[in-house]
Order: sequence, then structure tokens, then C-alpha cells
Amino acid sequence: MTVGVNTNEVLAKELGQLPVIGSLVRVLTITSYHEEDGDHDITVNVPEIEVEENQTAGTDDAPQTEGTSQMEGTSQTGETPQTDGTHQAEEVSGETTSGGEESPETAGMSDADIEEAVNAQIQEIVDSHIAQAKEKFAEYKEAFFATGGTEEEWGGRTMDIDVDYEVKYQEGSVLSLELSTFEGWVAAQELRYYYNIDVAQNRELTLKDLLGGDYVNIANESIRQQMKERAAADENLVYWGVTETESGIDGFVSVDEDTDFYINADGNPVVCFGEYEIAPGFMGIQEFEIERPDE
Repeated sequence: MTVGVNTNEVLAKELGQLPVIGSLVRVLTITSYHEEDGDHDITVNVPEIEVEENQTAGTDDAPQTEGTSQMEGTSQTGETPQTDGTHQAEEVSGETTSGGEESPETAGMSDADIEEAVNAQIQEIVDSHIAQAKEKFAEYKEAFFATGGTEEEWGGRTMDIDVDYEVKYQEGSVLSLELSTFEGWVAAQELRYYYNIDVAQNRELTLKDLLGGDYVNIANESIRQQMKERAAADENLVYWGVTETESGIDGFVSVDEDTDFYINADGNPVVCFGEYEIAPGFMGIQEFEIERPDE
């Protein structure tokens, strides 16, 4: 078995940290390793966010959100708005409420609470993904030999297990982070998880924050139009419920407050759908950039 592990926190922070985001939040590669044990080829890069408390920062490039003049936590007059340290993050600890209001489950969360909750969930996803992938491969291998398979037929098969992340957007106090997990053997599977956080407001951002109160109609119209354009350009592409309705599969119906998205370099939300969610599996994960309406 070959293993190379970087779990020294000080070294990881020195080698893995990205530039400070508005002096408020940074992303570190806290654990990075590659492991081969005969059955598995595992490559893992685990991110961790670190929030610096009692800091204010700003940039005119940060996307503005409904109900706030700027997302960086400083008003247009230059005065720092008063905050009560509350936080809302649906994926982390409870339901997100509309309009930037705090939910009962997340009321009173501090910067340290946000940091701990997000990092704990990321680590749980990573650990669960690796454990489940190994379990599935072990069951497959056992069944293969139990049904008469030979070592020669097995041919040294292995499973690729990967975990990685990408910072999609970093301006002012806003961070958009994508965590991806992949396993490849008999069939390939990729899952992605998204974190869109405004640490100045101590909460997770929503499509409503970026697109306004009419976000459902704005996003739905854009997504349907993009689906039709893609299908017209390539006859092999099919979007259930929009360009194909005879199969009876619901496919795309509408975005809602739970729809996955990340923020791209232009500050626009990019809505994401997993494999088989709105289209056949060969089309993979589907992404649709939604241009933000003029302020």
C-alpha cells in the first residue's frame, strides 16, 4: 500500500491556503493524500474554511443582493452595518428562510459556529463517500468470485475514488465553494456539493439574494430557453419535461429555494442539476448560468 498524507495543520495552511477573501474568510487544503491498496486508487483534497472574526472588508466587484446595498458587509455610505451574529445555511443547519431572515435553527450562530458547521459537514461527506465506495467495491468483488469468477478474469480491477474542491467565486466577504466526489469502476458516478456563503452577514446565500424576489420566473425562463437552444444545436441532447415530454418523466419543472447553484466569476448564479435529474445520464451534470437582472 502506498500512502502520502499531509495532515499537519500548520504545513497544510502554509502550502494549501488560497488568498484571503476580503480579510474575512479563506480556504485551506487541510488534508491532501493519495493512496493505493490493490483494490482502490484514492486521491483526496479536503478543503476547510477559516473565518476571521471582527473584520470588515469590501469590494465593488462583489455581487449585490436583495435587501443589502453590498454583499461585502459595508454600506454604500462607508458605514459598517450592525449585525447580531446570526447565520442561516440550509445545508449546514436548518432551513433557509427567504429575504435574508434568520431561521430558528441557525439564530445566534457566530463566525466560529459557521466555520465549525461547514467544515464538519464537508468532512462527513468526504468520510461517508470513501467508506460507501469501498463497501460497494468489496460487495462487487465478493459477488464476482462467489459466482465463479476467476483471478484471471478479475484482472486486477480497481476502483478510482476522488475527492476535490474548487473555489468558484471569491470577492469581498462572499465565498462560493464546490466540493466534488467521484468514483469510477464498472460505472462512473460524480456528486457535487455547493456552499455559497456571505460571512459578513453570517449566512448562506440563496437564488433570491442574487436574482431578487422574482427569482423563480427569472431562472425558469432562462433555463428553459437554454435547454431549447442546446437541443436545437445537438439532436442527441434531451431535456425531460422541456424538449421531450412523451416519456412521462417529469424532468425539469421549476427551481426553488433548495436548487443547487454556485456563483461564477461574473457574479452570476449557475444552477446545477445532477446526472439523470433532468436529462439522460450520458449528458452528465448540467449547468445553466442565470444572468442577474440590472439593478
